[in-house]
Amino acid sequence: MTEQSILALLEPPKSTRRRVPTQARSRRRVETVLDTAALLIDQLGPEAITTGMIAKASGVSIGWLYDFFPNRESIFDEIVTRSLDKVTPIAEAVHDARPDDDWREVLGAVVDALFVFYQVESGFRVLWFSRFQSTAMIEVNREHDLAGATAAYRRLSRHGLDLVGVNPELALHMVIGIIDKGLDLAFRIDPAGDREIVRETVSAVVGYLERYAVQ
Repeated sequence: MTEQSILALLEPPKSTRRRVPTQARSRRRVETVLDTAALLIDQLGPEAITTGMIAKASGVSIGWLYDFFPNRESIFDEIVTRSLDKVTPIAEAVHDARPDDDWREVLGAVVDALFVFYQVESGFRVLWFSRFQSTAMIEVNREHDLAGATAAYRRLSRHGLDLVGVNPELALHMVIGIIDKGLDLAFRIDPAGDREIVRETVSAVVGYLERYAVQ
């Protein structure tokens, strides 16, 4: 194997390489492209979307688009990444809005808020449950999950959750994993979302935490 072929193997896939805008005007245009593409995905489905369609609907040239996104898949990846970045602020907002509620009620409200987020976030649900779900999307979600456990326990502890007999960070990793899977099932079984599965998901995570919660 030559040095050039080894270096080629070490390079990231082309779809993951994109230029990040530095100027405010370009950043706004990128956001417009992502907003527009997300709406087109909801309307037409990702299979039907082309970079040319996205550029035309966004009011940018195809050359400008390719400066920042090498292909449509890189646009899809960024739409999902942008959506996943909103998950933690959603959870924080629920906690802040219910300062006096018990941790069980707040946890249920967080899951409900995420369920609605899956329903209304443009482009996200369609892409997440399509063949275009990519390694990059899954990795971003994994990073968010791994980074979020400590903060999630800290938020729930403000509402009275105190765990003994288990590592709190491990316990919250379990909770996040159960919620992820519950939402996944809710929308795979019913594209509009199955609320019964969401209720069962909340029951599962509350029951798990109650095993270790100080009463």
